[in-house]
Amino acid sequence: MMRIAAGLVLLTDLFIRSLSIKAFFTDEGVLPIEILKQYNWSPNYFSFHALSGDLWWQIILFIINALCIILLIIGYRTRLFTFICWVFLTSIQNRNPFILQGGDDMLRLLLLWAIFLPWGERYSIQKKSTYSNSYFDWANIGYLLLPASVFFFSALLKTSPEWRTEGTALYYALSLDQIRMPGGSLLYQFPVIMKLLTYVVFYIELLAPILLILPFVPSKIRLIGIISYLCLFIGIASTVYVGLFYIIGITSLIGLLPSSVIDWFEKRFYKSNTQYEETEYTPNTSFIVAVIQISKNYFVIFVAIFCLMMNLGSVKKFPYALNSDIVYYGKALRLEQNWGMFAPYILKDDGWFVYSALRNDRKYIDIKNNADTVSFNKPKYPVCEFESDRWRKFQENYTFNNNNYMRPFYCKYLLNKWNKEHPNEHILDLTIFFMKETSLPDYKTAPIIKTAVCNCTEK
Repeated sequence: MMRIAAGLVLLTDLFIRSLSIKAFFTDEGVLPIEILKQYNWSPNYFSFHALSGDLWWQIILFIINALCIILLIIGYRTRLFTFICWVFLTSIQNRNPFILQGGDDMLRLLLLWAIFLPWGERYSIQKKSTYSNSYFDWANIGYLLLPASVFFFSALLKTSPEWRTEGTALYYALSLDQIRMPGGSLLYQFPVIMKLLTYVVFYIELLAPILLILPFVPSKIRLIGIISYLCLFIGIASTVYVGLFYIIGITSLIGLLPSSVIDWFEKRFYKSNTQYEETEYTPNTSFIVAVIQISKNYFVIFVAIFCLMMNLGSVKKFPYALNSDIVYYGKALRLEQNWGMFAPYILKDDGWFVYSALRNDRKYIDIKNNADTVSFNKPKYPVCEFESDRWRKFQENYTFNNNNYMRPFYCKYLLNKWNKEHPNEHILDLTIFFMKETSLPDYKTAPIIKTAVCNCTEK
């Protein structure tokens, strides 16, 4: 079930990316390959999507990727296509890092661990399975550490007074209009409840992962941890706009369900001709197979330790950190991860963009809203200003000064796109303004700061 859910998430993610395929993955878009390789690349990275900046190449890769995901969902040669889907996902993430968020790291690492797990043994076109519902392998430990790490290390990184003493973290998070959902707007009206929920969220993040990884405990204990996680993800989905993050998180929990729950489910809903024995899997004992199995075990143990140490190294008080050379080689598998969600403090800078263009009749127009006048007023629903969470994340990164080298390409992309779609309303010049609004205590904001972040011309 986790395989099918992960496949559907991959397919959905690919579809969302395809809506902006030219903008995000071609040289005509916001990040040409030359700029990617110059500023955001490691020699150990790989990306088929970065082999060519042409649109036709990206379309071919997207089609092949979609076919592989479908084969993963139906369970055909599952281990092979899990690996292929992981390669494609890593490739597409390496092509444009400015549209990534924590859920992308979680999905990529989930697929990596799934390569070594038998998640093709049920609900697949495989005719016979020798695996029971109770299964253990070294890869289980690595997979188990993934969802446990997401919130546990997120809690450890939340060191600001907003989380630890003031209880204002949720207030500041929901003050960000560009991510606040309707559920968040409702909750935003109750400061006392937000303060209480801030502490509830922090301690669930800190304690629920422990319930997941404790060995030799009743399945009901782990189920409490899973339900706590589920409540967090549902809370996130209903209050803030974070794309597929919560769906990826819920998907990662499916494989953690106790075998007793799965046994109950299968007796009632799993009707199939698939045959399997309720006995522990007996591995092949030939020499070659034994060498492969031992090598695999050492590899997954190394990866699990690497991920654990990388997370521990992000905690300030932890005295040890991975050597930079080890981290360098870990980039080949894209093992980098940081679960600093709203940590160590909540970002308080909110705002919106204004796109002021000079038309060929020397009149300034708003190309975002296709309006004949440019308004710098705050949109009624800032969260609705983005085509997808990918664009929200890109524009968030676009405002950072250390990313100013990428600003002209987005500006030029918008100018060229408008002129192509509106030949009778040609624009000669485009200026992108960012209206920064900083949140203050007690539902107040600092004076809005208007900044022209980029200007480009037709030539």
